[in-house]
Amino acid sequence: MDANKEKAIEKIYRLTLQDAEFSTALRKKLGMVSPADIVLGDNERINEIYELCIEKVTRKQGNEFYADFPIESLRSALAYDYNRMERFRRKDDFGDFCLAMYQQIENITNYICADPIVNKVASKMWAYPAYCIDSDLKRRPGEYIIARLLFIGSTGGNPNYMIKTSKPLSEHYAWDKMRNVVYFIGYKAEMKSSDYDSFNEICNLLSELYQCRNTNHRHTGLSEPSEHSRQVLEKIQPLKSFYYSKFHGLLSQYVEYVKEGYPMSDKLINYADNLPVIEIRPQYTLNIKGKIDLDKIPKR
Repeated sequence: MDANKEKAIEKIYRLTLQDAEFSTALRKKLGMVSPADIVLGDNERINEIYELCIEKVTRKQGNEFYADFPIESLRSALAYDYNRMERFRRKDDFGDFCLAMYQQIENITNYICADPIVNKVASKMWAYPAYCIDSDLKRRPGEYIIARLLFIGSTGGNPNYMIKTSKPLSEHYAWDKMRNVVYFIGYKAEMKSSDYDSFNEICNLLSELYQCRNTNHRHTGLSEPSEHSRQVLEKIQPLKSFYYSKFHGLLSQYVEYVKEGYPMSDKLINYADNLPVIEIRPQYTLNIKGKIDLDKIPKR
């Protein structure tokens, strides 16, 4: 159901709470109950009025949450989805809660990744070292490149950082876009190697939210969940109450990243503009299993 229809239903619902005569006429029209059963019991009426009052509070909270959000054109839609998210949490509808939250993050992410400036900076910097020293953009030692940090995994035996960097950020999947937003907007491309754990933590939470959003019963057209997805969902399901708060923290952090890092600073844009174009080449890592004890090597 599209947003306009949902808004219309919301208005009708509120009107039924405020006008008993309208509620009675509507129920008759829909043939929901016999005329003798139309009047709601006192407890049900009180519960509905209570819910309406809470909705007013959450609408206010959603508007305040996004009041100073830098992308003004998205504020109304984001606040609306925020209110939906809170309603689903009150109903303990975890799948719809995750979907409503994901839609906020997806909306923000798609807008930022469609920005030509963000695309230009990201594609220019993917070939450069991922970590800075003392948050200095120009001090980038090491060979571990940004593309390798952001485009993880492989496809057909080839590393994704080699495959995916051939197209602009705007054409990538949501998961890849989100990792780029965290790096270029959240960390402003000034990530230190010591930031890796916190970077990985928020990216893992984004991945978990994505998996939980797929459990929404109306989200059709999805392939069967992978073994990894099943493992994630099995881990989260018993901890659902905990993850309501954990995901709420994720949304707050993601929105805060955007508030502080978007639009991109002139400092970052100018730095990327002055970088020479570098071709991304495969990077090989030597994995050594175990340790060699020199004292135990037989002497000849």
